[in-house]
Amino acid sequence: MTSMPNANDDDSPMTEHDQVLSEEDRTTQPDGDRETRREPGTTGSDHGSHGVTIRDVAREVGVSPSTVSRAFARPGRVSAETARRIREAADRLGYRAKAVTSLNMHDTEKVNGMLAITVADLGNPIFADYVKSAQHQCLRKGFGLLVIDFEETSIIERKALNLAMGHVDGLILSSSRSSDATIRKLAEITPLIALNRPIRGVQSIIPDARVGLEKAVEHLATLGHEEITYLSGPEASWQDGRRWRTMIDICERLHLRLRRINANAPSYIGGYKYADEFLRTPTTAVIAYNDIVAIGFMKAMQARGIKVPEEISVVGIDDTPVSSLVTPSLSTVKLPRKEPAELAVDEIIAQVRHQKTDVNRGPLFLKSTFIPRCSTAQANPAIHLR
Repeated sequence: MTSMPNANDDDSPMTEHDQVLSEEDRTTQPDGDRETRREPGTTGSDHGSHGVTIRDVAREVGVSPSTVSRAFARPGRVSAETARRIREAADRLGYRAKAVTSLNMHDTEKVNGMLAITVADLGNPIFADYVKSAQHQCLRKGFGLLVIDFEETSIIERKALNLAMGHVDGLILSSSRSSDATIRKLAEITPLIALNRPIRGVQSIIPDARVGLEKAVEHLATLGHEEITYLSGPEASWQDGRRWRTMIDICERLHLRLRRINANAPSYIGGYKYADEFLRTPTTAVIAYNDIVAIGFMKAMQARGIKVPEEISVVGIDDTPVSSLVTPSLSTVKLPRKEPAELAVDEIIAQVRHQKTDVNRGPLFLKSTFIPRCSTAQANPAIHLR
């Protein structure tokens, strides 16, 4: 899969919100956590004489950057005590709020009663489950939900978020393809949770395949498999990188050979298209980036007269509903599907309602499990004779 174009490569005119999401006016200090944005016609003094940023104030008070932002731009949205602590910390640090109040925010106490969730592909059952879980939890809390399907491209994601920013009280970014710097800037403006990806300084909830993957590889090893092919996910996916590193670690420990085939689209058709390259140097077992890739790959093998699992064992990741319905039923790594979005909604609404101002910005990892089904069996070296 080719790398995504920069979010600013198109020729459309930039709105004020585009400027918030743009990285063109952003400078980065050597420590990597001093990103600032300068308004046209201003100087760095807007951030204090020592380069103090909104994140410095947030760390000093023990709140999120978005809470600091609201304390200056929307004071009615922050409790009086929290606002006082933020102003005092800003004064101590020499922080000036002009760069925050210039982000086209209006001084208002009005809560929109709406959150937004972005997903990479609504055709993927995992993202559909995120949306349903988030919507149900929003409705229970008296909020609506705006859904953005950015179709695996950062350009659509950026443009849709620009349009949504003035109408929502918080963002849930699921498998975002935007840069870390852009997401950190968004988190300074509004409550934000990142799903499936850790970002320094931003709250994140991560359904983690690591434990389940370790069990899956150990399961294949007990069946006599000495070599595994990993069918990779999107190049821009943090989860794909983590899954690949996990595969390397566990295969080295168990002395298994491992090869990787780089991504087609993370879809049924993408999985089907892996077949030709796989058969140039086949292995007795395959682990795919997700279930739908694994199912597409199995169908390609079956179309070529190759039996699963008699000749090739196949494992997916996600435990989507269809994984237990295909023939053979798919062995898979089960990830939490409802919990991540529900937790994200609860966290954001608690911040909006002033029920929580101290934010733990470390990632929360949710564990996975392995479910063996009928797509894995004893290793059969006959695949190498084809």
